[in-house]
Amino acid sequence: MSKIVSVNSKQALAEMKRMSRALDTHRKGEVNRAMAATINDSLKKSRTKIVRRASKAMQVKQAPIRQRVKITRAKATSLHGKVWAGTNRLSARTAGAKPRGDGHAVGPYEWPNTFTNKGLRNIYVRKGKGRGNIEVAGFGAKFTEQTLKNAVNQETEASLAKDFPLELFRQLTWRLDKALGIK
Repeated sequence: MSKIVSVNSKQALAEMKRMSRALDTHRKGEVNRAMAATINDSLKKSRTKIVRRASKAMQVKQAPIRQRVKITRAKATSLHGKVWAGTNRLSARTAGAKPRGDGHAVGPYEWPNTFTNKGLRNIYVRKGKGRGNIEVAGFGAKFTEQTLKNAVNQETEASLAKDFPLELFRQLTWRLDKALGIK
């Protein structure tokens, strides 16, 4: 899903265009570098907010979620930046479950009758009788997918609407001042 950033004020839009033209006359390609830097800053901020929102919704630590949210940085030659979130199953061990009673637990989630094995390094639930009837304890893919999808959509949209135009204006101003020798 791609979003198009729009600036509400006609004066601000005209000022950005003027600054872009002025910057291009002094340094070729500097506007594209400013755009790439702005996109990358916005993606970095939105990644942090996505991880915080999903962690709060799932009531687990941020570390396992942070590993699942990746960013593809924009370049001056191609102004495409992406946020990718892995929505596969989250195991109890990765979420930080600790032994409690006869099972394991993390936050409000509990897995009774679980065990660990040092060789396999995971937390398992026995599903029946016999050696082979075990399953890795964790959160299902549907639960993690819905939570991450909501967090990505809301935070990316908010970041593009609020932060992007301001950051782009700041980048253009700074680069134009630098090209003119003011700063």
